[in-house]
Amino acid sequence: MPANLPAEAKAKWLKVLEARDPWEKLKALQEFLSAVPQHKGTEKLRAQVRAKIAALRREIEERKSKKVGGGLKIFPEKEGDAQVVLVGVTGAGRSSLLWRLTNARPEIATRPFTTTRPVPGMYVSDGVMYQLIEAPPITKGAAEGEAWGPIITTLVRNADGIIVLLDASKDLLEQFNLIAEELEKAGITLKKPQAKIEIARGALGGVQVIVNGKLVDCTIDDVKRLFMGYKMFNCRVLISGEASLDDVEEAILGGRVYKPAVVVVNKVDLLRDRSALDELRKACDYIPVIEVSCLTGEGLDEVGKALFERLDLIRVYTKEPWEEKPAPRPLVLKRGATVQEVAEKIHSRLAKNLKYARVWGPSVKHPGEKVGREHVLADGDTVELRD
Repeated sequence: MPANLPAEAKAKWLKVLEARDPWEKLKALQEFLSAVPQHKGTEKLRAQVRAKIAALRREIEERKSKKVGGGLKIFPEKEGDAQVVLVGVTGAGRSSLLWRLTNARPEIATRPFTTTRPVPGMYVSDGVMYQLIEAPPITKGAAEGEAWGPIITTLVRNADGIIVLLDASKDLLEQFNLIAEELEKAGITLKKPQAKIEIARGALGGVQVIVNGKLVDCTIDDVKRLFMGYKMFNCRVLISGEASLDDVEEAILGGRVYKPAVVVVNKVDLLRDRSALDELRKACDYIPVIEVSCLTGEGLDEVGKALFERLDLIRVYTKEPWEEKPAPRPLVLKRGATVQEVAEKIHSRLAKNLKYARVWGPSVKHPGEKVGREHVLADGDTVELRD
């Protein structure tokens, strides 16, 4: 991302941040794009802005269709414990995988581009309910609005994670690179960044910068000056990990969004040369690779396990004080969740009045140990809340 945008472009970006509806935001983005100079340093930024413009146009079209005729909803509302999007090129077997894992019955055909709208289904694995969304096929140019690109990028941005589905009968690296590059152009990365930067804009207080890590080749004053240059005079900036000034500016500009991913290689029953798999694993060593066959069922049990680990989830069971056994359905939370978060998930009154909890499981030394609100839970814990 560039660190040398002209003042005009920075001022126009503030209008993007202040836009209140899709129509206003679309206009602001178009004006911002016109103010961004065209050179090598801004290529990625311009591509990401064009992707956002294309996605907003699609959203506006959907809203219009609902008003005039109650058209079909393009983007399914979130259900279950986590939403995961199936992304792949045409013919990779997205519909077959959805059919195998969920209650959905999508059309499965040998002709290309069978799926043209998102298709949802519920996949239950080890107590966790994953809402799988089959996206239309990704093609070259998707990031800039070609074919179903705006739908795919919007789905992925809204989801908790991604399954990148590849066809073992075709060039694996070529498929993976196409998908990763189109998502990257749209501001979506599959590789966990070194820095996490959270920006909260407020009414007063100036620019407050909190660093829980390290600033690389810059100081807190440099960060403050950067925000001042964008006329963002009152905000709280929390930086975790190692971040450069370019990383901070990328966050100001909407930046890249990290989405945890699992690579699923389908049709392994047709694979004759395993060297292609070895090359794929080397190229995407930061993502787990699972081999499956939707035809024979081989490897499908591993999908849920990989998603659970990749999405950093834990299962916590709740128990009433007068009951001997916990509820059979767990609460699914992010790793690092506390007793307070369990209470909040159950009821706001309970969260407010919570006095303590008793916990059975791997996070405590003794069964039924008494703990406070900030106790960090582990997968498989049973929690009894007391107010």
